[in-house]
Amino acid sequence: MATAQIGIFSEGSAAHYALEFSVANSDALAAALRQARIDAAAVSGTQIVTAFSGPAWQSLGGTPPEGLRPFEQIGAAPGPVAPTTQRDVLFWLHGAAHDDVFDAALAVGRAMAPVATPALDLRGFVYHDSRDLTGFIDGSANPKGDARQEAALITEGAGAGGAYVLSQQWIHDLDSFNALDVSEQEGVIGRTKADSIELEGDAMPADSHVSRTDVKIDGVAMKIYRRSFPYGTVGAKGLYFLSFARDIARFEVQLQRMYGVSGDGLRDRVTEFSAAVTGSYWFAPSEEDLATALE
Repeated sequence: MATAQIGIFSEGSAAHYALEFSVANSDALAAALRQARIDAAAVSGTQIVTAFSGPAWQSLGGTPPEGLRPFEQIGAAPGPVAPTTQRDVLFWLHGAAHDDVFDAALAVGRAMAPVATPALDLRGFVYHDSRDLTGFIDGSANPKGDARQEAALITEGAGAGGAYVLSQQWIHDLDSFNALDVSEQEGVIGRTKADSIELEGDAMPADSHVSRTDVKIDGVAMKIYRRSFPYGTVGAKGLYFLSFARDIARFEVQLQRMYGVSGDGLRDRVTEFSAAVTGSYWFAPSEEDLATALE
């Protein structure tokens, strides 16, 4: 199999940065991307992952994987909605030091400025022992070891060695969530708050986040590989949800169940306290395919 972008699986970073761009000049895109990656890589200790919408990847001469498509809105008012804000290019930068990652983000911004408009500019961090700002450990059920690649990477056909990507910026209503007692918070998430143990039996609500996202289709677990990170200020704060999968349907099954459109009448209680304000699907090509596209 082709080589996945190394930054997808490099764990333990304390600092993160997400930059999403809308491309205005696709003719000069390859040169700008090439310069952005060279300049960002020159910053010691920073990992770089680059992903594309289908049209952006095609403009570089790439062949999108069969399932790649723009993100479409899920849910409808007056209920919660996962909106679409489909963009063209995603840079996810991460590393040990906030200043280095910020320097790399600045380098990317400079290189992309002639060809693209920044549509999202988000600096993130690790919160305590990898907790979401709600206080619950994020990604407890993430695949480990070789199972990460099994969940994340396309195995054959166009895009082999790459991954489908879903990104969403979520804004938390922490005042409302923190007004719940801890036992009800645990029911919303489906895990204990202190040590992230999954609830069992009658203690696990059918509309908890775990219940809605831990799903099997024809006996196959719809596993994805999450790389999300908290972001924010005292005023606005939340989670940048970033995940990788071998099949785009894995995202859609989970989102449909979260937003109550899967046919069973239930929706994820997380959507009572957090709202997605962006949504894009991307393709993160293999190192080899990316190098060819940027020649």
